[in-house]
Amino acid sequence: MASTSTFTTEGHKSVYWPIQSFAVGNDFKSQPEILTHLLLDRANCEFGLLYPLDSGVAIMAQFPDNDEPIYFQVSGVCAASFRCNNTCKKVCILMQNFQIDLEFTLAEHAQDFLQTLEQLATKLGNLYFQVYEVPNNVAFTKAEFSMQKMGYISSVPQSWVVVLDSDTSEWARIYKTNKCSDFTVFAGNKSFPVHRILLCTRSQYFDAVCDGCFTESESRSIVLPESEQTVGTMLEEMYDVYNPTTGSLFTGFALLREIEKERIMRDLLSLFVACDKYNLEKIKQKTAETIIDRLPFVGDALNIIDIAAFVFNDQFPQMDRGLRKAVIIQTLARLPAITNDEDAWEEYMRHGVVVRAVSTQYYETKEPVIMTPPSTPEKHANTPLHFPCTSMALDVASSNDTPLKAASKPLQKLPAEPNVLEVVFGSLLIKPWYPSFYPEELVGRKVERLYVCQWCFKYSKELMAFLGHLKTCPLRCTPPPGVRIYTKDNYSLYEIDGEKHKLYAQNLSLFAKLFLDTKSVFYDVTTFLYYLLVAHNPTPNIPNTNLGGDGTALQHQVVGFFSKEKMSWDNNNLACILVFPPWQKQGLGQILMGASYEMSKKEGRLGGPEKPLSDLGLRAYTHYWSQTLARTILGCTSKKIITVVDLREKTYITPDDMIATLQAMDVLEQKKRGGAEVVINKARVRAWVERNKIDLWNPVDSGAFIVRERSRSQSEE
Repeated sequence: MASTSTFTTEGHKSVYWPIQSFAVGNDFKSQPEILTHLLLDRANCEFGLLYPLDSGVAIMAQFPDNDEPIYFQVSGVCAASFRCNNTCKKVCILMQNFQIDLEFTLAEHAQDFLQTLEQLATKLGNLYFQVYEVPNNVAFTKAEFSMQKMGYISSVPQSWVVVLDSDTSEWARIYKTNKCSDFTVFAGNKSFPVHRILLCTRSQYFDAVCDGCFTESESRSIVLPESEQTVGTMLEEMYDVYNPTTGSLFTGFALLREIEKERIMRDLLSLFVACDKYNLEKIKQKTAETIIDRLPFVGDALNIIDIAAFVFNDQFPQMDRGLRKAVIIQTLARLPAITNDEDAWEEYMRHGVVVRAVSTQYYETKEPVIMTPPSTPEKHANTPLHFPCTSMALDVASSNDTPLKAASKPLQKLPAEPNVLEVVFGSLLIKPWYPSFYPEELVGRKVERLYVCQWCFKYSKELMAFLGHLKTCPLRCTPPPGVRIYTKDNYSLYEIDGEKHKLYAQNLSLFAKLFLDTKSVFYDVTTFLYYLLVAHNPTPNIPNTNLGGDGTALQHQVVGFFSKEKMSWDNNNLACILVFPPWQKQGLGQILMGASYEMSKKEGRLGGPEKPLSDLGLRAYTHYWSQTLARTILGCTSKKIITVVDLREKTYITPDDMIATLQAMDVLEQKKRGGAEVVINKARVRAWVERNKIDLWNPVDSGAFIVRERSRSQSEE
């Protein structure tokens, strides 16, 4: 349901207030832990209590003994009481035979509801309704507070109440008796005796027909193309005759079976179109409000899709009184249920205009995860940082499902600005930092928005193809490809071979390039291993793209990775590292760096990241090296002399990186001890930790690695 707390509301929203608790006399009390809403049925001036579900569907609150809906009519309200201050959230409503106690979530909601109730009572001519203020010396918040015992009831009509024109009920009586009719409306196989004076005063269309030089004026009749059901309901509304189509939401529509709800919603939509055609603006507005208020009670996903397809038809009135937006909001809320229903999904995908509207609404209402690029790193003139990436990857709409070979022509020069302006990763909207080598023949030279699958990293610039792929992606229900090598708490590491999973590695590399400023890119991913960091409960998660019914992403989300060459002549343990922007600044980069060094230790190969490092990479590694060295040094006994060799064996950080880091920490002293000219001052290390507020936690648990029968170093030998 669309949230609002004011009577004068946006056209596409229902009018309701969140309720903390409620009680109906001494017969029924709500459970405070259950979310409840007080909804206004605007067509009938009735208030009902309902329970909204996460799926977007609402169900009526009912008495447990007889299943009767809990609601009240404004016309039957005798009095209301409240305490006039900024903190009281309670309002009591006195009916003829019972009292309803409402405790709102906010005091302003209570005041707003009272104002709405007074307006409606005035509109309906409820002569006996009055609002009472409870004195401070009365225990208003107690459950046994009784308005009747306090004497809060009026027996004298209030002079300020405006009484409605009595012609309303008189016209209804005349219509039912066919008295004095002078015009006939034909629809289908049925004729409707009516009165020209009423038709002419209610509709400009009928005024022109009845009072002009048309054959209808001479024959005193007109044939309408609409069904007799639609015309009959329209005439009943013109005569203010109660009818089941626009009748009570709470005693009628909300308790019906889905097939009956489908029929009524179809009748209401047809009535709306007819009112637009015949210039019945007042009834058109009432019908729109009736439809919007009933949408949350439509539980069938196919029914919602049919309604959406109807209102987005080209023949539907452009002045829709908020109907299109209201329907799309409801369709978006039911999207998890639609994806779970094969028939509903197939029907949904048939209506491209609905799919596009749902997507637009999602990105308008959702606070997007938009990342801004960091300051441009200083360019190095030495050896570039190699990033294992390919210039080709399959579009999700492509019929070919094999990885493309490296292009024989030279690598195209990338523009300085990103060639993808926005990327939708699952359902997170991210602003790229740098250009990537997505093939122009598939996405163009520059694309406004690129859609990337959160599971397999396939991409498309077409929304329809993207949504279709999400439905059938083979990785949506499974972990990423490769072998799980590490699991600790909320995170796991998976190793994939670029040669065995070439397409996945290519797509991953293309996506990563949007956030990496590299000078050269390798097409061939077969010589690299990729280590994927998988979060089992990511923050933020990726909603509305999963199979589950709770609207949250399945718990196998790749949030970052690092790659390394299978055979590095420089013993580099890492070639490229990236944590995807939505999950940065959570310490995940430290996990990836720590894992690369732990694997070096297990393989017995001393190494480090491929160099030279960018400014951003150098800062990240300096933080990791400093934290690791400080933890190792402070963990040693105070009397033991620590050498560079000792630190190297414990951390597997190269001596060059180690010395540069210790110098940056300013913890070295020129002092001869044990044959060394420079020693580490542990007091300075401790002071450095306190000054920089360093957490000495170890980001990687060496015991959490999964032991395989044969290590990689053995297999390579």
